[in-house]
Amino acid sequence: MDNQLPSVLQTNAVDENQSSQIESVIQEADNHSWVQNKFGKSKWVVAKKGSALSTDGVMIWKTKWDAYVPATDRYCSLVRTSGGANMIKNCRLYMGGRLVSETREVGQKIALDNNFIPYDARCEILDEKLNGNGKYHYNTDGHLQLAQDKTHAQVGFRCPTATESATLECAVRLDQLFPVLKDTMLPSTLDGEIIVEIDWEGVWGEVMVQSGGGGSGAGAGWDATNQYFEVVRPRLHLDYITFADEVANALTNQINSAEGMTIPYRQQVLVNASLPALTDNDTAGRNDIELGFSGRSVMKIYVQKISGVANTLLLNTRSDGLLQETLQLVVNNRNLFDRDVEQVSEMYSYLGQTADKPAYLLAGSYAQVGKFGANNIVADGVANPQIGGTTVVAEADVVQNGLQGRQRYLGINLAKVRGGGNDTPQNAIQVGEAPMVLRIGRNTASGGTNETEQTNSAESKGAYSLNVWVECVKALIIRNGVLDTINM
Repeated sequence: MDNQLPSVLQTNAVDENQSSQIESVIQEADNHSWVQNKFGKSKWVVAKKGSALSTDGVMIWKTKWDAYVPATDRYCSLVRTSGGANMIKNCRLYMGGRLVSETREVGQKIALDNNFIPYDARCEILDEKLNGNGKYHYNTDGHLQLAQDKTHAQVGFRCPTATESATLECAVRLDQLFPVLKDTMLPSTLDGEIIVEIDWEGVWGEVMVQSGGGGSGAGAGWDATNQYFEVVRPRLHLDYITFADEVANALTNQINSAEGMTIPYRQQVLVNASLPALTDNDTAGRNDIELGFSGRSVMKIYVQKISGVANTLLLNTRSDGLLQETLQLVVNNRNLFDRDVEQVSEMYSYLGQTADKPAYLLAGSYAQVGKFGANNIVADGVANPQIGGTTVVAEADVVQNGLQGRQRYLGINLAKVRGGGNDTPQNAIQVGEAPMVLRIGRNTASGGTNETEQTNSAESKGAYSLNVWVECVKALIIRNGVLDTINM
């Protein structure tokens, strides 16, 4: 018996005449708890129906602010780039007692992933699903600026309210949380439970930003005694597939056989790292970050860089550009690129190769580096840096510092760089005994026309924290009706 993934479980289109039925189920969380201004947790024991769990499931939740006062608290909203997704800290999927899929720092990863969706779709579809506000524009001076909050000039229309029926509702596809669902439907006839767990971010300052007007004091949504929200009524919308008897019986027989089946799938592993501060002026730094993954198959790498200077526009849903940035990846003791990648246009091109669509980023948000310095976000004398209200003093400086160069994510598709094929686990690159090494460089010496005034600033020389998501390959091994997972 062939132990490969049956075609009926594959997510890509298969030219087969298969009859099946679909049953849709809305499932409330079995357990949901919330600790004010700290964190929350939700858990589902997923109902087992049909032959397989479809890949197009969705998690939906509402965000409530009990102390909301419409007249005064309307000037805050969810973070613009990822909206409510930034409330999701970590997530886990278990099958038969085995941890099958886990994603950490979910909101930040979704903010990255959303860049591969066309700009108009992000603004008109994703912003509605996640309650973000990703609209930007260029002013007459060519500076990147925030767009108005639609017709709500001074109102944060992405602001949670006290009324559950009318407050913000957000939705995220399950395959964004669990990459295994990009590669296979999950058979629902196995012994043991299917469990979904969510860790929620409950801290106000990690989720909410000021939206415009109103200043920053009490009564403007920023009163320290009033800064708390709550995730309420999280639920899963699931589709179950029931195959025709002949197909369902063949699938069950294969699952329960000694040969069973092997299902390769992708998994995102987060590696936390840092770039240390440079101590001298006009200096270059090149840091080797050991990622590991010896003996494993790796598909892609994504890098997010966050400076130590706070960004009140984007929070941590950003990746800050470095001065004269360089990139290299060492795999199997060999440089992946024949020379260090130094051109920003090259970095952008490699990032676009990590998905089936290019990265849709406005030029200023990727190519240019914002004006580094003490007034990184708020220009002198500006109480409210957000655009959308009547306060537009030094708007160009505000948006330049807060937006330009703040979406410079790095991405490498190892299979494509090596001349591989499609975006499938089968095209991953095998790492040998030597660990992978990510090499990132920067130089605070004069960086040219766009970077001259940014050299040797506190931010350009400062430390950066890094989130490195490594997309590697695992496999579900199902034999005799029992599931196990292995690294590949």
